[in-house]
Amino acid sequence: MSQPTDIQPPQASHRQDTGLLRILNYYRLTLSVVLLSGYFNEASQAILGIKQPSLFLVTCIFYGVLNFALLFVLRREKPLRSQQIILNISVDIIVLGLITYANGGVASGLANLMIITVAAGSILLNGRYSLMFAALASITLLWVEIYQTIAQPDLGSHHLHAGLLGMILFATALFIRQISQRIRSSETLAARRASDIKQLEKMNRVIIQRMRTGIVVSDLDGQVELVNEAALELLQSDAEDNATLEKQIPSALMNRLRLWLLNRQQRSTPFRITPESPELQANFASLEQQGHASVLIFLEDNTKTMQQAQQLKLASLGQLTASIAHEIRNPLGAISHAAQLLKESESLDLADQRLSNIIQEHAIRLNDTIENVLGLSRRQPSAPQDIPLSNWLEQFTQTFNETENEQANFAVNVKPEDLTVHFDSSQLQQVLNNLCQNGLRYSLKHSSTASITLTAGLLDDTKQPYLDIIDQGPGIDEATALRLFEPFYTTERNGTGLGLYISRELCQANNARLDHISSYQDGCCFRIIFPYSQALK
Repeated sequence: MSQPTDIQPPQASHRQDTGLLRILNYYRLTLSVVLLSGYFNEASQAILGIKQPSLFLVTCIFYGVLNFALLFVLRREKPLRSQQIILNISVDIIVLGLITYANGGVASGLANLMIITVAAGSILLNGRYSLMFAALASITLLWVEIYQTIAQPDLGSHHLHAGLLGMILFATALFIRQISQRIRSSETLAARRASDIKQLEKMNRVIIQRMRTGIVVSDLDGQVELVNEAALELLQSDAEDNATLEKQIPSALMNRLRLWLLNRQQRSTPFRITPESPELQANFASLEQQGHASVLIFLEDNTKTMQQAQQLKLASLGQLTASIAHEIRNPLGAISHAAQLLKESESLDLADQRLSNIIQEHAIRLNDTIENVLGLSRRQPSAPQDIPLSNWLEQFTQTFNETENEQANFAVNVKPEDLTVHFDSSQLQQVLNNLCQNGLRYSLKHSSTASITLTAGLLDDTKQPYLDIIDQGPGIDEATALRLFEPFYTTERNGTGLGLYISRELCQANNARLDHISSYQDGCCFRIIFPYSQALK
């Protein structure tokens, strides 16, 4: 025999138990009204309350009042205790027993109403309680027949009828108990599965939120259904705040989504939310859920991918250069030395001296290229430190003018004046030397003015420190800007194409970013965006 249920029913099913008991109460209230109506109906008086009319009337009234009062008690959503259900069903059995006795015993047929009560009790309380209700109902029926036989022997005995009805009550209790156990097991399993699914969904959301790849789920119109923190960081800009991004994807991403919907085999082109934001790569995938078409968008910072590709490219070049540097340097040194000796010869005319100068200049240029590649491949890790930018820039401009052939007119503007950046000092000097040399050269060519503007401050959206290096040159066209930071790409006849690439690499080594600001109107502007310094944290 199975063990009884807990004294306190499970919290997940107490509302259902209350609902079943409320339905049973409506049934009993209706039954009491029907019995009272039949008692006062002349056509039914011959079959209702025929042996004990007063007892029948009082019992039916008590039954109706009790069930009417229970309507208000069962309105509360508190969990039902087993004792409450036992008392309720027991009172029901006793009342039906009194009504059966008042109506002439088991032979009257009203005793069959106990089958419904026992079945309801078996549903509400499983286990041994269901058999207890069947036993209580059987004992009540036998007591009614025994008492009636003693009190009114002229009515005859119906003990066999009562016994058969008791067997039916036990069979009903056993059958309902088995069905109820299976239903409760199914409900428990369904609740456990629902809890597991909810927990799994919660776990998936946590994983998605902690992923460094940006994840966005939207409908075909760009309405955001899910977005993680990484995507918010990648897509955030001055024009797009978190509240907007959590509702609608930015227009630049929406354009890529429309193109993908037209041709799902075509890979999306990289894009930027603003000219200052990092370059992003979006990949799309269809997501069908409950008949609703959605799109799963993966966002990656294309800068990191390009950096890895460039690192591989540079590593290969570095290995190649390192392996042949010795073989190149020896004959290159010999060529340069021979050109220098040839230049010192008194028998050379001016044309031959010019050719000798060309040989020596290109030998020096080739040697510089080898040194740059070797230096980049062997570059030591950075050692960032907090740098008071205003004082540091003053020292830099002074040192720059002392070492360069051309004197530059620097305009330095730092707000706030106590702005501090986190960067390796020697590497920052190398980056600014390269940017200022390029700016000075193009400014002289374009406007004949040796003017460089250094402007530093905090970005409006992220509050990161930045430094703009602005020259008075002709600017950079769109085609050149696309390849600006590629190694060995240059528009200068005597350039190596490594200056800007090395500068960006040095910035990335310090967790900073070097960008060309294409929206700048006059001259050319390069911006260094520094990481958050310790002073700002």
